[in-house]
Amino acid sequence: MTLVNKKGVDIGDHNGDVSFAALKKAGMAFVMLKCGIGSDYTSQDDSQFEANVRKAEAAGLPWGAWLYSYALNAEQARSELAHILRLLKGKKPTMPIALDVEDSDNYRKNHGGWNFSNVNSCTKIVLEGLAEAGYYPMLYTGFEEIENYISPAVYEKYDMWFAHWASKCGYKGRNLGIWQYGGETNVLENNSIPGVGVVDKDICYKDYPTIIKNGGYNGWAKGSADAPTETEPTATADVSTVATVQKWLNDNYNAGLAVDSIFGRLTKAALVRALQTELNRQAGANLAVDGIFGSKTASAIFNIKSGMQGNLTRILQALLLCNGYPSGGFDGIFGAGTESAVREYQYHHALEVDGIAGKQTFEALCG
Repeated sequence: MTLVNKKGVDIGDHNGDVSFAALKKAGMAFVMLKCGIGSDYTSQDDSQFEANVRKAEAAGLPWGAWLYSYALNAEQARSELAHILRLLKGKKPTMPIALDVEDSDNYRKNHGGWNFSNVNSCTKIVLEGLAEAGYYPMLYTGFEEIENYISPAVYEKYDMWFAHWASKCGYKGRNLGIWQYGGETNVLENNSIPGVGVVDKDICYKDYPTIIKNGGYNGWAKGSADAPTETEPTATADVSTVATVQKWLNDNYNAGLAVDSIFGRLTKAALVRALQTELNRQAGANLAVDGIFGSKTASAIFNIKSGMQGNLTRILQALLLCNGYPSGGFDGIFGAGTESAVREYQYHHALEVDGIAGKQTFEALCG
């Protein structure tokens, strides 16, 4: 099962003895586990971390780890790195390893460490150290930090776990991997889980177990991910070409295109005609099949998103491929590769980066 668009939680000893059966019953598909706070002292280990790792693995829930940073200088940052590495020794998480950079209790501010120079350099030390040690690093933070304390050169280099308790994630960077959408405040749903209580909730945007296992991170040998099943497609190298798309349009929509691998006016118009044909078939749109993406065609578009499959998804994949954003497959299945390609396209075209192909995304692709 891919984790793209799946919900999970992040927990630590402040949540007590968490029932992982209750998490699974509530539909949670992954967990991020607090391993500790600050420098490398056993007294600062999370008291539930070892138990939570065992429970996550017994429940079959992918897990990652995070440490809350208190570093006031480079020496303490290196100690925080050592703290994480000590606690992960002998373990093989399938989710990223995150550094939590915030100052919720004002400790760093009160001790002179909450300034751009220190926060930026300490964050860089820990994340670079995790990468050098073979782990998949991630930064957990929010708007205050990226606007005032961490440079883009640091926070754009690693996947982002962004805290924004709102109806939509305000962070639009293409490195968004996890969105923490609620905790004590949750505007999308109940802030608690029966049998667990109030808990921070997250949405994942990348299939991290596959990425981490196949990439050889976190102690895994490269290529360790299970082979995909027929009902669980995963991203593979996209061997499709514009010529593949042209042949498919000819075979299925009588497009009459020259199969010349050139994405020009005629191929784009043929894709729009195919789109109009499918909107008429599937949504009763009653559009003129003229190859012109006008206001009526735009109004007929409905959201194409993860888990969907069929010719509309295949037309979306063709548009992405022809525009230079291959989805890892031209198969009509909206899996992790298609989600990633949509996000990448949205990011580079100043669209909302939500991984869902709606009116604005199709307008940009067909324009």
